[in-house]
Amino acid sequence: MQSEQERHDEDIPAAQDQPEPGDALSAQPEDAGEDLDELEDGSGLDEPEAGADAAEDVGADELSPASLSRREKGALLTALLFTATETLDSDKAADYLGLSMAELAVLVEEQSGELRNLGLDILPLGGGYKLVTASHWDAWLSLFHRQVRKARLSKSALEILAVIAYEQPISRVRVDELRQANSEAAVRTLLDRRLIKVAGRAETPGRPFLYKTTETFLEVFGLTSLGDLPPRPQSFKAEAEEAEAKLQSEEGTGDLHVRGEAED
Repeated sequence: MQSEQERHDEDIPAAQDQPEPGDALSAQPEDAGEDLDELEDGSGLDEPEAGADAAEDVGADELSPASLSRREKGALLTALLFTATETLDSDKAADYLGLSMAELAVLVEEQSGELRNLGLDILPLGGGYKLVTASHWDAWLSLFHRQVRKARLSKSALEILAVIAYEQPISRVRVDELRQANSEAAVRTLLDRRLIKVAGRAETPGRPFLYKTTETFLEVFGLTSLGDLPPRPQSFKAEAEEAEAKLQSEEGTGDLHVRGEAED
């Protein structure tokens, strides 16, 4: 029979069977160290998706619109037009988006088709594009907002506008010489209607202001650029009469409608 001491010794495992401190760490799978290395160098992390969603994790200097999908380029083009304070230059837009001029024109047409369903449109204007309300809704917008300013121009104002359009940049003094009449009041009216603007000063005594037409002038008369103007008339007065007759036939009232201004 075993003594009580012998039975007690059998219940205690041998010292060599006890795990040494640190053995639990060394017993990890062999590939655990590789997983740790991947986490440290980032190779084990999921790669961010390409495109516009990845732009948030990329510095501004590293962004490349040319890498966007066609749909994303269309959305970016619309955003550029929406935030532009002036007509968006077509050359700059094409270069920025990584497109040829022909590709940009096709993209503009595609976006125009989508925007018209939202009451907007892209208008080719003066060597670029501008985001505007779709013409189909002009009458409805006028009815609701009452924000269309009817700017009735006299024959003399139209004559002065024609002089400036063909002779720009031109000073008021030179306009007076060509018309043999004072044009100060009419020039102020044209400035107020935003049909002309100051384009600098003449290098003559007194350095008078020089005036030229604006994008609003192109919009009002349905021109893409000044190159669409008819040949220079022999008589600016006759040109003004023709312009007045055209406006009367198109509008029915002889008024020029300048969008975006409140009624007087």
